Amino acid sequence: MHEEGFFPLELTSDLPKITMLGSQQVRIEQHKGLVVYQEDEVALQTAAGLLKLHGKNLSFAMYTAGEALITGQIDAISLCGGLN
Repeated sequence: MHEEGFFPLELTSDLPKITMLGSQQVRIEQHKGLVVYQEDEVALQTAAGLLKLHGKNLSFAMYTAGEALITGQIDAISLCGGLN
């Protein structure tokens, strides 16, 4: 429930926002940097842990310091680690 004077958690926290469109596209907002970039695996560091994508023909449609758009055949997504 939203109370006046409070902002949504996604605007005030450092946690990533992950949006998946089918199995062809994933947008990650608020990542901390690229760890692995291969055709079959992409890994990004986030405040919630290491975010890994597995699939085929993975590539960046867009990449900035805080946001990434990955396309290709995405078969699996996992979040390893967690908040301290």
